[in-house]
Amino acid sequence: MDNLTPYYRLLKSHHLFTGFSDKELQHLLAECHLKKLARDEWLFHQGDPAPAFYFVIDGSIKLFRTNRDGNEKIIEVINNHETFAEAIMFSGQHNYPVNAQALKASTLLAIACTRYIDCITRHPQQALALAARLSQRLHAKINEIETLSLKNATHRVVRFLINGITDNLSREPVVELEIPKRLVASRLSIQPETFSRILHHLADEKIIHIKGKLITILDLERLLHYE
Repeated sequence: MDNLTPYYRLLKSHHLFTGFSDKELQHLLAECHLKKLARDEWLFHQGDPAPAFYFVIDGSIKLFRTNRDGNEKIIEVINNHETFAEAIMFSGQHNYPVNAQALKASTLLAIACTRYIDCITRHPQQALALAARLSQRLHAKINEIETLSLKNATHRVVRFLINGITDNLSREPVVELEIPKRLVASRLSIQPETFSRILHHLADEKIIHIKGKLITILDLERLLHYE
């Protein structure tokens, strides 16, 4: 555990682990291991055995599927201090349903599913925290499916920008594109050129300003009601 000690407080602050006693969390951490990935390195492939879920200490991981033509569909992008693949513990499956690949150099903490389940059986409050987390993800996916199936490309981009705002109190909030535009487009099920065209159209109308990976919302009210 010695090499994992620096991550103890980081893990302790995450809602999936806050209910554990110090002793229980130390025991869990003792059975975890670090996984370091270079940019574009694979963590696992769809169908691989799924003995663990992951906590992102630093970096960015894309979860995706590939069709027969080799085209990627981004399912989710996981960033610093977020977890992924925890749902596999209760799905009745024993294999990862998606691919996972690092978008940049990343450091992960692999947490054994069996050990975590053993811990939450002794801490019911943690089971509730996990259920809440999975419920949040389910609702997010339902909303995403609705947007992708019922809304046009412009609406998808607008919702992406609104959902990306982290400082709602700022007069001109900023959205940072943490992944390449082509991956954002894949996540929104539109072509990269369509995504870029819509962004530039919003910029021409003085609703947003684009500078590299940063998109400044110049007129939030117009963006909220943009069709």
